[in-house]
Amino acid sequence: MSSSLRRPAAARPISKPSAKGLNSHNRWSSLANLAEEEDESDRLSNLPEGVLLDILGRLDIADAARTRILARRWKEIPTMLSNYFITVGSYDDEHNRGLTCDDVARANATVLGATRSLLESRTSTSLCTSIKLLRVQFFLGDGDVTSIGQSLANTMAMNKVGSAELTLFTMKESTRCRKDNVVTYGMQFKSFFDACPKAFSGLARLKLENLRLAESSGFPEILSVCKQLEFLRLYNCDMGYLSLLEVSHPLLCELEIVKCDFERVDLVWLPKLTVLTYSWWVCEHDPLSFDYVPLLQTLSLTSMALARHKVLKLSDFLGKATVSDLHLNFLCEKIWVKPEEPDQLLQVFHKLRHVTLTHISEECDLNWTMFILQGAPYLEELCIKVWDHPCDIIEDERLRKMYGFSEDKKDACAVWEAPADFKHHNLSVLRVFGFQCEERFVNFVKSVMEASVALQDIYLCETPVCADCEHMRQNDRYPRTSKLRTMLRNIFDRGMCSPLRIHFPLSRTN
Repeated sequence: MSSSLRRPAAARPISKPSAKGLNSHNRWSSLANLAEEEDESDRLSNLPEGVLLDILGRLDIADAARTRILARRWKEIPTMLSNYFITVGSYDDEHNRGLTCDDVARANATVLGATRSLLESRTSTSLCTSIKLLRVQFFLGDGDVTSIGQSLANTMAMNKVGSAELTLFTMKESTRCRKDNVVTYGMQFKSFFDACPKAFSGLARLKLENLRLAESSGFPEILSVCKQLEFLRLYNCDMGYLSLLEVSHPLLCELEIVKCDFERVDLVWLPKLTVLTYSWWVCEHDPLSFDYVPLLQTLSLTSMALARHKVLKLSDFLGKATVSDLHLNFLCEKIWVKPEEPDQLLQVFHKLRHVTLTHISEECDLNWTMFILQGAPYLEELCIKVWDHPCDIIEDERLRKMYGFSEDKKDACAVWEAPADFKHHNLSVLRVFGFQCEERFVNFVKSVMEASVALQDIYLCETPVCADCEHMRQNDRYPRTSKLRTMLRNIFDRGMCSPLRIHFPLSRTN
């Protein structure tokens, strides 16, 4: 990098001073003059301060720290950054998950050295600005993590930090973690947490994975220490198989619980919670209880339901919680919500504005989804995604029996017949992904059109391209030709009082 920042030494016309009679003062003056000439020939260093900060802001912490040796002006520039991204590894980087303990130690040590070089030097300069965002992520399992935590704590104590984020990785990703692995990672995390609690007290966002903590000193203790926490993600975490998690926090706004083996999560007191994501529960009854979540707006539930799993009755399940945005993902297996009468749902659906029902198996009928439309009188947009794909389904009968998948039709628990005189006065947009030129799809769209007097736009979309595999399962029944699309428009326009806009968007990645 340095070769691109300054002119080669041979090209710089520098006068070599005589050593005769040169005292110490003159010697340092001459060196200062050389540095000034070097700075003048460094065009990049002559850029405006804001431009230099923007350049450094795009580097990782190690490269940003190295720039301090390039020229005199660069020594202070890195300490003036407002955003710091101190990272080792990534959730999406499978290569990093194959690291050995020595690899992790070296990677963490590199990050620690760069962190100390920049953050600790901020205390010795009057030019530094406040830190708007401090994002730190590294691997558990090495002694240096305590030093990183202490450096993080010192930074938050001595600098005004707008938002601090911490992500902790484990050397094995979740699919390769055994019981002894999550127990070991849990002990490593607890040692780190106990060694530097001040690093957690100022966090706004925290992401943890593959941890099993003791019930007596588990996640409630973490929440009690993380007093500024606004976002928490737990991935493959628990306090023992089928343990109970009670969550209370005055500031927590967003909570993600994914593939955790809790028996139930009780949302006891969360006055600021607005977004909740809960995926892959193992219990046979309701996985959540909503006690005090007055501001909850967005609820996303994902589960691959087995035969033993309870079918949720949303009016009872949500209790006093009322959401405006609801996402239900069935992962191509049985429908795990029970259709209900409008008067039962109105108490929890009266604020509902957007609903997304995704990964509905292709063997399912779609008419059962009308119960949500009937129970949510102010719904504005309904999105349906029909999806059967090898990446998401288990087709081997032996495996299905071994894991306990239902042998019944996947929508056997979702039988519903909409009343003929039902009318909805607010729905304006209907989206159907995985649309096919089949009677059940056409009849479903017509049912929504006939019931929704304010409907304006219908988007009939092709099956999305899978992001995890190289090819897309061809949907030969999607209307790709203009002739088929004209035919469908004529079918849908027939008998309608006002014209609707029928769209056939291009396919997208799932």
